[in-house]
Amino acid sequence: MKISYDKEADALNIVLKTGPVEKTVELSPLIFLDLDKKGDPLYIEILGASERVGKKNFGKIMIGKKLVGLPAFA
Repeated sequence: MKISYDKEADALNIVLKTGPVEKTVELSPLIFLDLDKKGDPLYIEILGASERVGKKNFGKIMIGKKLVGLPAFA
């Protein structure tokens, strides 16, 4: 799994596994899940991420019991 943050787009991107996207499902407004042809999840994108996560704490995310920094990319 790879988690990254696009500061310019204010988008949190989570790669569960790579592969060709067959279908994109809108889970809720501005949260999208990409599925492969078997219906398995590949990617999650959260738009407007800083408002959803909180600007003060943004840049890190809790995975299990570990606080992990999010790499920014252009």
